[in-house]
Amino acid sequence: MQTGNLDVGDFYSKLKNLWNELTNLTKVPVCTCSGCKCEVSSKIMGMYEEDRAHQFILGLNDDLYSTLRSQILALDPLPLLDQIFNMTKQEENYKKIMMA
Repeated sequence: MQTGNLDVGDFYSKLKNLWNELTNLTKVPVCTCSGCKCEVSSKIMGMYEEDRAHQFILGLNDDLYSTLRSQILALDPLPLLDQIFNMTKQEENYKKIMMA
């Protein structure tokens, strides 16, 4: 899925709805050993979060967001999805103001 003619907020909302549906169908494994300190569940959730961040970034319109995409992907560690959305929304608002 790509932004196409959608604004960033609509694109993000559509992705969030798809991710929520997928989450309802996916069971995250939970460590059952007693006294475990590996935190496997939180690591798996972190992997999902990073995957979703990449899906969002790569779904942005190349013509409008290629520079921002490169800047975000260069960050280490990768920001949280909500932060990436906010950065993208700010860029979108800036571009709207510059066009007007």
